Amino acid sequence: MKKSIQIAYDELFPLKCTLAAKAGFRDVAVNFTPVLDKSESEWDAITEHIGTVLEENGLSCNQIHPYYYDLRISSEIREERCEFAMKQSVKAAAKLGAAWCTFHPRSAVSRGFSVKAALEDNRRDLGSYLEVAHKYGTGIAAENLPIFDGIRPVMPFYSSNPEDLCELVDGFADEKMGVCWDFGHANLMCFDMAEKIRLVGSRIKCTHVHNNMRNFDDHLPPDQGNIDWEKAMAALHEVGYTGALTLETHCQYANPSVLEAFVKYNYGCLAWLETLFR
Repeated sequence: MKKSIQIAYDELFPLKCTLAAKAGFRDVAVNFTPVLDKSESEWDAITEHIGTVLEENGLSCNQIHPYYYDLRISSEIREERCEFAMKQSVKAAAKLGAAWCTFHPRSAVSRGFSVKAALEDNRRDLGSYLEVAHKYGTGIAAENLPIFDGIRPVMPFYSSNPEDLCELVDGFADEKMGVCWDFGHANLMCFDMAEKIRLVGSRIKCTHVHNNMRNFDDHLPPDQGNIDWEKAMAALHEVGYTGALTLETHCQYANPSVLEAFVKYNYGCLAWLETLFR
């Protein structure tokens, strides 16, 4: 089973890729959320640089995470600079050989979090990214979001209900459209995660692996929280998942020694999860 780690494209990207390879990783998910307000030629140069860094470290790119709107911005609002960055991310993903681009579905904040309105807006937006994905050769994965207790007033974000996520994806009837299952987000919802994984089933094409204590979206290493990994991994195996386990854990320190220890520790956590995938 592939084990991957998400790395943001910033000044530490080359170092983190080197440390990832040293820890045993062979796959990396590139996070483009820091990349905005770049021209097309700059995007091409960034993509080329990432490809060079990955090649130097014997790494492949399995998925990417594009820039995303602040979740409190209502889904009918579109900004040209943001849309450009998202589509360039999809193009970059294809050039880097990534199979999936993970997008946050957006919520109809200004319309009382209407599920119907959000569904229409997300079909419009994800459909436009899907066109780019087909053109260049990659896929689009809609991610399950949680309801964040730390945001006031509490906002019932669209796709926090897996049934809504299934409806969104099924509406495209396209093999290049799937789901990115975020374990940490699912844990915040306090539902039976194994049951929901079975519900989403074969729609799950990629993952975000992290943990929390159901209080905040902490993005902790897998063994630091209260997810029942034995049940979650068993359910993921049951639905026939064939993709990677992709870490989306956060380290708050830039010290190379600390980063090296963090990456090595997280690799060990994924190796442990792999033993539960049965």
